[in-house]
Amino acid sequence: MSCLDRQTVLIGLDGASFTILDHLMEEGTMSFLKKLISLGCRGELTSVIPPLTPPAWISLITGVRPGTHGVFNFLQFESPKSRYIKWLSFRDIQRETIWSIVNRHGMRAGSLNFIGMNPPPAIRGYIIPGFVSWRWLRKNSYPEDLFDRLRGIDGFDVKEMALNFREEEKAVKGCQREEYEDWIWLHIRRERQWFEVVRYLMKHDPCHLTAMIFDGLDRIQHVCWRFLDPAYALKPHAAWEEKVRRLCLQYFRNLDEFLEQIVDLAGAQANIFIASDHGFGPTREILYLNQWLCQQGYLKWKDSTAIGTKSVAGQSEDIESLGVESPYRSLLHLDWKKTKAYAATASSNGIIIQVAGKRGEEGIPAKEYFSFREELIDKLRNSCLDPQSGEPLIKEIWTREEAFAGNFIDCAPDLTLSLRDSGFISIYPSEVYCRPRSQIMGTHRPEGVFAAVGPAIRKGEVIPPTSIINVAPTLLHTLGIPIPSDMEGQVITQIFDPAFLRTHPVETGAPTVPPERNQDASPQREDVEGQEQIMLRLKSLGYV
Repeated sequence: MSCLDRQTVLIGLDGASFTILDHLMEEGTMSFLKKLISLGCRGELTSVIPPLTPPAWISLITGVRPGTHGVFNFLQFESPKSRYIKWLSFRDIQRETIWSIVNRHGMRAGSLNFIGMNPPPAIRGYIIPGFVSWRWLRKNSYPEDLFDRLRGIDGFDVKEMALNFREEEKAVKGCQREEYEDWIWLHIRRERQWFEVVRYLMKHDPCHLTAMIFDGLDRIQHVCWRFLDPAYALKPHAAWEEKVRRLCLQYFRNLDEFLEQIVDLAGAQANIFIASDHGFGPTREILYLNQWLCQQGYLKWKDSTAIGTKSVAGQSEDIESLGVESPYRSLLHLDWKKTKAYAATASSNGIIIQVAGKRGEEGIPAKEYFSFREELIDKLRNSCLDPQSGEPLIKEIWTREEAFAGNFIDCAPDLTLSLRDSGFISIYPSEVYCRPRSQIMGTHRPEGVFAAVGPAIRKGEVIPPTSIINVAPTLLHTLGIPIPSDMEGQVITQIFDPAFLRTHPVETGAPTVPPERNQDASPQREDVEGQEQIMLRLKSLGYV
């Protein structure tokens, strides 16, 4: 037996939803994906709370919930006692990843385009992180000579492969009709770059576990949801809109071809998994949560004339609709002495309660925390209402104990909200706390996708919804690795052929080990320009 007789491939499709994929498979745009899924199992993959990229992907590759691995957002509080917000990095991941677990069992692992993988740990295999600007992608990849090898790929261009934050900001800002085509082509080219890297490494540097993410789905659905909605085709549209839709479909055709070639490269003996961090759906309204908190007396702006309604009203509706705002700029304008609760970022849909002595001397007395929180929950349920219909704007509210139980709960939001239309909040001040969006946008949903096919997998099965934390132990099981005893997820046994389970029963092994830290790396390998570009990227999609 060769050292690679057991191979598992994980293909991450960021933001993939069966709402869209089923329609594309049926109409022939993704014919290979349809055939592939028919040969294995499929089911809904339930994301974390809230269904957000960083905590979701980190949950998928650690097999534990955010309260255990410590990642809640793109931006993290430095500590439970600090008001300082820092960028997500590998140092924030407090649990061992599947790459390390696979290595400890004598196997190689490859990780491509996963967020939070910088600075990269030293592994047997390779890592190219996601969400890093092109200037720093090489320095944040492992091993150090990896990019020298990738230069052998015909047409390889690190500038096209990495996120071009400024270009994405320009493409989204205002959402003018002439910008859609460039926006979509940008992601068509990016996905091809990542595919060429995947293909090269699978040929020349094979791993027992190869994992990659194609993230253009998330970008395109945020901006172009209405062109992809199956209901769109039933209505008449202008010629330019039809052209945009055709280009969106071209992106998915290309992706389908990439999937086919990756599966072919893996070979008939490999087990193939497809998973998304969350699903997608439409959002039609904006809740200005900080403005509502202000009107209820929980938040106070320092100078309403400097950042108030006039400046907001003068900006593009489409910028507002994406929730664009810098958390640093927003928080600078809070009057901390008179603020008891606030939302720091749009992406978390979370509320931070100011408790005296926790992140400063300002805030409510610690002994009043639980009574204050219950009062705020009651107000959110009964007073945060549609100004026109009187219907609740908030669908669900989780306390931090409910959403983020674990060792790192003190760094999590005190309350997390699910809005009526599942959209992200805005942290802007505004004349009104709720208004319709100027156009339908795409937003995250908790219902992601899961599919598996291979010699160990049942054929033609539809499984019940399963949690995203169950993916990691399932991948490990296909490689014959015992499941760490402290992994919260469980092997998805329903997907496996009974004969495989008889000869390969699920085994429980030793607990995980602390994540390996790159002590030689500087605390932050992104330069100032890189930080600014990351902020532009987050702003462009309404995450801050």
